[in-house]
Amino acid sequence: METAVALRTGDADEVADVLLSILRGLGRRVDPVADADRGRTDERYDVSVTRSAPGWVVVRPHYVVPSDKLAVELTRRLQVLASAVVIYEDVFWSHWLVDGGEVLDRHVNLPGYFGPGEFDDSWQGDPELVAQAVGADPAEIGPYFRQVSVRRARSRLLPPIRAHRSDSHTLLDGWVVTEMWRRMGIRWPDPSAGIRLPLGDEGTTLLSEGIRGY
Repeated sequence: METAVALRTGDADEVADVLLSILRGLGRRVDPVADADRGRTDERYDVSVTRSAPGWVVVRPHYVVPSDKLAVELTRRLQVLASAVVIYEDVFWSHWLVDGGEVLDRHVNLPGYFGPGEFDDSWQGDPELVAQAVGADPAEIGPYFRQVSVRRARSRLLPPIRAHRSDSHTLLDGWVVTEMWRRMGIRWPDPSAGIRLPLGDEGTTLLSEGIRGY
């Protein structure tokens, strides 16, 4: 499982400072990991903050931290736009468009994955809205918003569905979000790059529960 939030800003230091402020508000003080100290912490619980492309910074927390809630909190404080994604079991994925603390759009690729009625029509997504917000071509973004039925997903006879023929991943491969992001102008970050905030297991739980409002 993977979660990530791409924020429309070029200032990774400011994003890291806001994250540190959120953590202090939850009673957790964290110092960024210096390059010389990398490998000395349990990096599974590090939050990476990386300038992934001009005008975008990507935040990757531990997967228990919900990317949609994190996007709401970060965009509210920074007053920026965000694209947030979750990859679950490499098959199911979801996307949120968030601006200034408000969720503008949401999409899931496989609405029947957890059973009937889990995701209603509000999860279909609006590719034109997303494309306009991020400055991308709707024809490039739209094919990623095709939802797939469980029956179609289980078919052994029909070929896998791809948003674009040139894509390496199908719509039933969660890593297709990296290709959707690429067409939005966002790069999936190098895990060894950027600012790392060592939350640890306890800090990760605090952040996850804090932004959920527990």
